[in-house]
Amino acid sequence: MKKVVLMGDSIRLSYQERVRELLADVADVVWPKQNGAYTMDTIWAVRDWFRDNGWGPVDLIHWNNGIWEHHRTLDDGEPLTTPEEYLYLNRRLHRQLKTYTDNLIWATTTPAGLCYKYNKDGRDAVSRDEWNRENELYNALVSSYLIQQGVEIDDLWALMNEHLDYICEDGFHLNPAGVEAAANQVAACIRAKLLRN
Repeated sequence: MKKVVLMGDSIRLSYQERVRELLADVADVVWPKQNGAYTMDTIWAVRDWFRDNGWGPVDLIHWNNGIWEHHRTLDDGEPLTTPEEYLYLNRRLHRQLKTYTDNLIWATTTPAGLCYKYNKDGRDAVSRDEWNRENELYNALVSSYLIQQGVEIDDLWALMNEHLDYICEDGFHLNPAGVEAAANQVAACIRAKLLRN
């Protein structure tokens, strides 16, 4: 039985149980209890997750981070993490994850849905169109780098962008149909890579 680790933000939290069910015949799928949140949070925690959970070397890691990076938490209107910082952080996280396995899959960040609500005084202080343009840029930067490093890309952005009805009323998280669709794509991507290696 293969050992697979899922890491990432609340999008991962929503589909992890279903992915475990879908891969039960080929892999033991595990994950940290914590929300991976910002990429820096995952960098901070990944070594502890592996040590504290006794995961050791694993056969494959599938991860995502990104939604949190776009929130506006300062009054300057800029995303918390710039594109350059996001690429730098993912380079560091990639190097760390490679110490556990060479079989890595990165999932692109999902878009804001039709129910996204602009809030000039909140964390979502940009229009939905601007949020998603920025999101596409960040996805492209990291995907381009990781592909060069031999990392497979699981394009959850494309899946959800074609089915914005899979995103629930808060504008970010997945509804039950979205969870099922994401879980099926994640599981299929993991299964295919396990079979190739």
